Amino acid sequence: MTLGRTAHQWGGWISQLLFIENNPKAYLTMTLRECMPVIVAISLMLLLVIPAGAVSIRHIDITVAENGDALIAADYSLNWAEQAIVYPAAVPLLFGALGKNIQVHSVSPDKTQLTVQRLVTVGQTPGATRYKTPAFSLADARKQLDKYWFSNMITLDGKSGYITFRFPDGNSVEYRDLTSVPSFEHVITRP
Repeated sequence: MTLGRTAHQWGGWISQLLFIENNPKAYLTMTLRECMPVIVAISLMLLLVIPAGAVSIRHIDITVAENGDALIAADYSLNWAEQAIVYPAAVPLLFGALGKNIQVHSVSPDKTQLTVQRLVTVGQTPGATRYKTPAFSLADARKQLDKYWFSNMITLDGKSGYITFRFPDGNSVEYRDLTSVPSFEHVITRP
């Protein structure tokens, strides 16, 4: 196959491929090498026009340590395209993009576990320890995701998910609808 074909030659070849019912033996005259660019082009077009799947975030569990470090376990679901294309590309980026204050324990197509140092701000007052959580929104997550080439293939869906913060005193706080989770303060009094 040469790249110097004229538009007329390409047009005839594509019409041969697309209108095989008029000439059932036409497919026998094309080699796999000649068909491959069209197969790749059609596959890419399908990938671009297939609606983006939603990464459905089911649950984010954040266990806060006394020093403000947080063990985070995120459960989510990916569609077949995200598992086949995005997940293999995202995992190396996840490990490469994270700073020194984040340690990844495990990553799979449906769960990620990591520790973030000092995610929660800890303040000491006489007789109490205050834990202030950061605000979280899917819009902020989307901004971070938009830095990567595969971002147009992903829609984040957190409406049916929930987030749980677990504190050192055993208390927990839960928020439904991950679209936007406000910052809040949890106080543990000391005897």
